[in-house]
Amino acid sequence: MITSVIKAILIGAIIGALAFFAPFVILGFLVISLIMKLSFRHRFRHGHFRMHHLAYAEKIRSMSEEEFSGYKKQFHTHGCGTSR
Repeated sequence: MITSVIKAILIGAIIGALAFFAPFVILGFLVISLIMKLSFRHRFRHGHFRMHHLAYAEKIRSMSEEEFSGYKKQFHTHGCGTSR
């Protein structure tokens, strides 16, 4: 009789401890996953769109001198280039 009461108390204490610490463990996993996501975000950012940059370079190559000078002026006015 006493052993069954002690078993019930121990099982209740274990379940109570698990219920108490579960939110902290889940919150810890969420914080760690957020840190990992933010740290690896820059590395895998352009994975799908890498080939589209080549098409943009081809567009610049096919510009005439007047179009290219207008293109450079546009970027210098928006602060994207160095002003020489």
